[in-house]
Amino acid sequence: METATQERTSRLFEQSMPDGEAAAASLGVAQRMIGSLTELSIIAAKENARLAAELQITALEAVHDSHAAALRWQPAWTDALTDPLRLYQRGLAETFESTQRAFALMGTSARLVVQAADRLQTATTETGRRIRETLDSSPGMRETRR
Repeated sequence: METATQERTSRLFEQSMPDGEAAAASLGVAQRMIGSLTELSIIAAKENARLAAELQITALEAVHDSHAAALRWQPAWTDALTDPLRLYQRGLAETFESTQRAFALMGTSARLVVQAADRLQTATTETGRRIRETLDSSPGMRETRR
């Protein structure tokens, strides 16, 4: 199904070229290439949305952990006056646990970004292969390439 713009472009292209068959072949090649690039753009947009959602889930888990830590600290303040060393010990242990959770969060975020980059690289490589095949299969394009 061609849009009006595609039809007009096709007619103009065919009129400007003396050989209508060559023009049609060139137009077909261009359309296949644009189709491949459009598909890559769609994949990139989906991957971006997926990565954003996964990072938001990770961030929400971090907020949940910090909320749970705050709730764990509430009962400690009542005991602080009677046993301040226990409060310091608990604070130190909580600091180590929070640091460990922060590093785990950074590792998870980095892993998600690397996985997204790998998926995009695979899609880009596949698109490049399809474009190369398109150019190699078209008779007039082999001479102009390189």
